[in-house]
Order: sequence, then C-alpha cells, then structure tokens
Amino acid sequence: MYLSLLSFPRIGIFVAMFSGVPIVLAQLRFPAVLLGTGSMVTAGGLIFLLGSLLHSPLPGLQVLIYIGWCGLPALVTAEFLKRRSPILPMILTASVQILFFTGGLWFYIYTKTHGHLLSDIEQAVHHAVTTVINTAIQNSKTTLTPSDQARILALEPLLYRSLVGLFPGLLGSLALMTAIILWATSVGFMEKNGKSEGFVGIERWTLPDPLVFGFIASLGLLLVPIFNIRLWSTNALMLFGALYAGQGSGVLLSYIRKRNLGAWFWVIAGIFVLLQPMFLLILSLVGVLDIWLDFRHIRGNQGRGGQSGETGIHADKSKVRLPGKDDGDRGSLESRGLCGQLWSTSFLGNERG
Repeated sequence: MYLSLLSFPRIGIFVAMFSGVPIVLAQLRFPAVLLGTGSMVTAGGLIFLLGSLLHSPLPGLQVLIYIGWCGLPALVTAEFLKRRSPILPMILTASVQILFFTGGLWFYIYTKTHGHLLSDIEQAVHHAVTTVINTAIQNSKTTLTPSDQARILALEPLLYRSLVGLFPGLLGSLALMTAIILWATSVGFMEKNGKSEGFVGIERWTLPDPLVFGFIASLGLLLVPIFNIRLWSTNALMLFGALYAGQGSGVLLSYIRKRNLGAWFWVIAGIFVLLQPMFLLILSLVGVLDIWLDFRHIRGNQGRGGQSGETGIHADKSKVRLPGKDDGDRGSLESRGLCGQLWSTSFLGNERG
C-alpha cells in the first residue's frame, strides 16, 4: 500500500494512509513482545528492498518517510487505544508526530544539501505554475489579446505564493486524515473480529461542538481583503475540513450500516474518493451540518456533542437504575444526585430513629 505512492502518485497517497493499520493491530494483539515495532522494522526493510528493485530514487529516504508517516503514528495510536484515551487528543498527537518527524527530516535534508534542495523545489514549482498558465492561454476558447496574455502571465508570482503558502495546510490536513484513518480502520477491524468492547467507532464519534466556531471564524476571515490573512484562513479551513470530513465519514458509515449496504457500495465510494478527492468537501459539509441536524441521533436532547465520542469508552448501562417500585418510586441514590442522597439519608435516618 505504501509503495503505491511510486506508481500512482495522485491516488497512491490515499492508499498509503492505510499502511499503518497492520502495525496498530499487531501492537494491540501482542503488546508485550512489541510486535507492532517489529512489523514496522520488517516493513521498512521490505520497502527498501522493493524500492531498490524498482530502481526508485533514494529508497532509504522512502523508508524514513514510511516510518515517520505510517509507522510511528501507528504505534502512537495503538498506545492511546490500549489506554482507552479520548479520541481527539489521540488524533492530534499522531498528527503532530507526523508533522514533527517530517519537519525534522526536511531540516536534515536541507542542511545536508546546503540549501540546494530548496532552490531546486522552488524552480520546479515555478516551472509548474508557468506551464499551467501557458496551457490555460493556449486552450482558451476565446482569442486573447497580447495585453490579456500579459496580465495573465503577471499572475504567476501570486499563484506561486498561493501554492507555497497553502503547503502547511495541505500537509496538516493529510496528517489529520492519516491519524483518523489509523484509528477508525483499526477499531473497525476489531469490531469485525468481536474485540472492540470498550471502544467507540467512527460511526459514533463526534467532535466537540465549540470547535465549529473556529471553522466559522476561518470562513469569515476569507472576506478580509488582505492576502496573507486569506492565505492563513484557508490553511485553517483545510485543517478543520479534515476533522469534519472524519465526522462526516462517521455519518456516512452509520447510514451504510443502517441500510445494510453491501461491499459494492464500499468499492464505488472508494473509487469516487480516489478519482475525485473533492468528494471530501461533501463529507466535511455533512460533518459540519451534523452539529445541528444530528443525523445519527446520538447527541441527546441537550446537544452536548463530543461526549459520546471523546470518552473512548461506552457507558456501563448495568450501573444505571431507573425509578421503580423497588425504590419506593423515589429512584436510586445514584440517579438523584448529591442533594437527593443527603435528603434521603437524613429522612431515612429520622424514620429509623
């Protein structure tokens, strides 16, 4: 799955996000022998061998990217799942680990190449932007005057700044999506094998409701007529969009399970996402609307979103007692709160006295 990046760069990145799932399952299955760590090392050696046979450039660098992007986040996810930790901190921690390792690797390569790598990348980006502009001019359906062509070519520096400025948001959103996939897919496999007791799947996961104000604020900052503010607000929207795409995926999965749709639906949905990643925007919109519409009916009457999904552990229903005849129609002490407990203790004590 990870080596699909070499053959299919466009869709391979989405396939490679799943390559850390076996490490999570192995680490959870045999934590004492650190099977997940051994699987990561073995997979790294296999990637180096296959990369060398495929004559790919710098197979050692690909192994390091695999370890930082798939291996170590998988071990972090497995540790959080083993401790039954909240879901959102687990996703954020795994994402920060990806970004930290990627940044460290980038700094190491930059220092080793004395900055030549950065200049080469800048030239490649400039060449790509220029090629896109020239192609747009050549394929224009209307005849452009020389002045029109000059104005379009003058947009090249702005397009270059926009492309480079959106790179942090793109990298961060990919890290968040990878962390969500590692957690959700691993829990899904455990549910299929009947070993998911105590875990919350993505179909019941909800983000904290106040998080939507960050999404709305980032959306509002796009109206500010300042380029840098719009650029950073777009980066923030990409990060929030990745999170709400995860919540929207939970809504979609819940719908699929209620309708008992077969494996063919997963094949069609996967093809749609791989061929057209813009489909993720629809999932993000569904995730945002779920805050108010509550598609899965799991937020309760008070709209306290995030509680069912952030604890990471299902409630123990056996401890919940309802008022009934056994309690003299007064309800259990646990259900009445502290004041009810004090009142009942005092009243019963006076009766016995």
